[in-house]
Amino acid sequence: MTDKVPDHFDLERLRYECEDLGVTLTCYFEYEPEEVGSREPNTGLQMEPDYPETFTLMYVYTPEGLDISPVMKLDLIDEIERWGADEFERIREEDRAEAAHDRWLSKQYEGGGLR
Repeated sequence: MTDKVPDHFDLERLRYECEDLGVTLTCYFEYEPEEVGSREPNTGLQMEPDYPETFTLMYVYTPEGLDISPVMKLDLIDEIERWGADEFERIREEDRAEAAHDRWLSKQYEGGGLR
């Protein structure tokens, strides 16, 4: 990341290779986790709506540090948001696999060494 692109520490950052523009864009997403609405305890009747997980594109910076999100076409915004959701899911899967591997390794080393 160049010094010209500001950090938004409260947002998730990804770098998107934009073929249409021929540049790498630094994209900041607001992440909202899935929320399950409350249910009536006795009947299970849904009392509040469920909300899906969302990734909303907030800022898009060129390598020169220019925020182009206010002037982007909606179809490109939609494309980047879909890509971002897929990319975050891929990263999450890699983290899960790494955590599982770490748990396996720790079990192998229990009791003084690799079994």
